[in-house]
Amino acid sequence: MVRFVVMAAGLATRMGRDKLALPWKKTTVLGHVLETVLEAIKLQKSESNLSKIEIHVVSRQPIETYVSEDGIRDFREHEGIWRYVPSPRPLAETINIGLQDINNQVHSYAFLPGDQVGINVQELSACLEEVLKYCPDFLVPIAGDITGSPVFFHKRYVPELLALQGEQGGRLVLYKYPERWHKFPVMKNLFSDVDTPEQYQALLNQT
Repeated sequence: MVRFVVMAAGLATRMGRDKLALPWKKTTVLGHVLETVLEAIKLQKSESNLSKIEIHVVSRQPIETYVSEDGIRDFREHEGIWRYVPSPRPLAETINIGLQDINNQVHSYAFLPGDQVGINVQELSACLEEVLKYCPDFLVPIAGDITGSPVFFHKRYVPELLALQGEQGGRLVLYKYPERWHKFPVMKNLFSDVDTPEQYQALLNQT
């Protein structure tokens, strides 16, 4: 079993507003990321008849801020957990919240930024399939020599993730063990995210 943790509780200071609520396709930036994760989960279940794959969201706003009524219904049908944290949280604390209520059946945890609009169903599903098949210490999406999210961490690294402080992120744990990486090739645009107004506009122009 795998748990996706969608991280949506940061400051977003470079954008100057809540970038996760910006329009993206037929929904919002965060709404698009959630839709993509849910579609990837459905694809895996339909192909492999898998048991439940968890999805937890750590967010500064209620789900209604980002997701339509149909999307909320879909999220709840998949027993998604929405962890509402009204004040901005440092990265390590967001990770900690996403690891609450650990299910012993979960063997891998995937961390995905809520603004990663480049994420797509096909590549995310392929990453998930690889993790379910091989259960690696780390699955690391890589495009050329560039690594990005979502990185999947085996449960044996949960204590180290819980020990992170402040703005320390999972990469601090990941880069301690480069020899244990299971590298998974993806297209570079998978890593596209929204950080500034200019970047958001440029990505909109490409859609």
